[in-house]
Amino acid sequence: MKEEKSHKWPKIFIFIFIILLAIFIYGKFINPKSLTVKEIAIYDEKLNKDYNGLKIAHFSDLHYGRTTKKKELKKVINNLNDLNPDIVIFTGDLFDSKNISQDTEKLITKYFQKINAKLFKFAVIGDYDESYLKTYTTILDNSNFTLLNNESKLVYNNSKIPINFIGLTDTTNIKDLYDDKYFNITLIHKPDYIKNIKKSNIVFAGHSLGGQIKIPFIGGIKKMDGAKTYIESYYEVNNQKLYISNGIGTQDISFRFLNKPSITLYRLYNS
Repeated sequence: MKEEKSHKWPKIFIFIFIILLAIFIYGKFINPKSLTVKEIAIYDEKLNKDYNGLKIAHFSDLHYGRTTKKKELKKVINNLNDLNPDIVIFTGDLFDSKNISQDTEKLITKYFQKINAKLFKFAVIGDYDESYLKTYTTILDNSNFTLLNNESKLVYNNSKIPINFIGLTDTTNIKDLYDDKYFNITLIHKPDYIKNIKKSNIVFAGHSLGGQIKIPFIGGIKKMDGAKTYIESYYEVNNQKLYISNGIGTQDISFRFLNKPSITLYRLYNS
């Protein structure tokens, strides 16, 4: 009997090894490449009816150079354009490295130029973007993106009443950017900043990567500064709707588990 029990242990170790190897392969090579597109309808009675059906495509946190390379970037751009959006928003963290070659800059610019939006392409500054801000802003300028760095932009679409888009890098002096006359949409990188925002109807954020590694019944376990409280897809904070992008790439470790990279298409409606 003792001999039979001793023979079981090698089988158990082999089984555990196979499970761990499968998890590693899935999280390292499969999940980070499994781009998905989500579609979400947002209803808000404060939205002017002229904007019913407005399509906003949201992507974030490319972290180009880690798990996002040329092939993955091309797939992101193709999926964005297939959505035929009115507005495209990017909520920061373009690269993963501070050392960006001219060839990489040209490549990103080339693909960002191909992103189509009927009205506007907006972007905000992520924490990684601050390390190469000049390169980041040059890419956006050459790709017809409007960078909102603690700035606002009124967007009209067959209506005399605009939507007010606000892009925040920090939340220290923001009250002058909001106007109660308008429907206010805020773009931020770090979702926890919403604690300092009071007058937005909708807030779009990135940074959290959905926790990057998700455990069943627990959720995302990788919590970063600026995304310790709000890491999942949706919350309501201060009577504001907060939507957080799952992101495209990976941060710190080249591994995503039970957490697919994603683009989100939002359709706005007056309820």
